[in-house]
Amino acid sequence: MKFTDVPTLAKFEKHALANPECRITQHSFETVRQIIEQVHVPSDAGFNVHETSAILNLKERCMAVEKSTRIIWACACATDHVSPPKWDFIPDYQSALEYFQGLTDLELMAETKEHRITWEQVIRMRA
Repeated sequence: MKFTDVPTLAKFEKHALANPECRITQHSFETVRQIIEQVHVPSDAGFNVHETSAILNLKERCMAVEKSTRIIWACACATDHVSPPKWDFIPDYQSALEYFQGLTDLELMAETKEHRITWEQVIRMRA
């Protein structure tokens, strides 16, 4: 699987490549890269979804995107790229990661509905 396979991942890749000096962003980028590179994407786009292997591959891709999304949100919060801000302070990356990994899928969906990642902002680091 590649970053360009999913629009959200592609935006994050663009942001990470434009900000090589940000340790949080680069750590998140490498973690996400490791997750998605392990997922094989069939070269045949016309696969039959009724085949067990196709269903299992789709499940694997969805799980990789879900894991990556939690990491990306933690990165965005820890680098002040969420609007409106999730908290009235910029959290450390580890705390943000633990928070997003602790959410249920529905809670995560509610967070992403209420807040937006704004990669266009200049990165502010925690003091």
